[in-house]
Amino acid sequence: MFNVGDTVVYPYHGAGKIKDMEEKDILGKKMTYYVVYFPLNHVTLMLPENRIGESGLRKTIAMEQLEEVANALKACEAPVKKEAARPYSKENETLLKTGCILDACSVIANLTSKKGARNNGLHMEDRKNLDRAKQFIISELMLVKEMSEDEALSFIDEHAEAT
Repeated sequence: MFNVGDTVVYPYHGAGKIKDMEEKDILGKKMTYYVVYFPLNHVTLMLPENRIGESGLRKTIAMEQLEEVANALKACEAPVKKEAARPYSKENETLLKTGCILDACSVIANLTSKKGARNNGLHMEDRKNLDRAKQFIISELMLVKEMSEDEALSFIDEHAEAT
């Protein structure tokens, strides 16, 4: 499925690199684990191989998909929902949990549009979701395009325009 050295994305954690595969004896049962290092937050996780399919782990996007990412970051022209902060926040959290970069772009586009339409900025939950979405995309851009964190943030900011 995956090999040591592959760059992967783990939902809600962002992009990382498979550093190793280890076999562990857990309660008398041998299990293989992927050891994944996430450079943006300096975290290493061990993911059981037999649960990778249901975990949402995927390979990072290809360079050819960067234009699609840039387009998905553009703020939507749909009207911003009024007085629906809670359900809207939950919708954004659900999108972030999918692990799909285009869903994270959608969160940024929606919240950027919402931020532009509000006089007093975003609610705290929306700000957190916006930051999470940016960090998620930054982590993937850093590995795919070998950008620094600042360069990846600039890429996002350049393409996410308020309408």
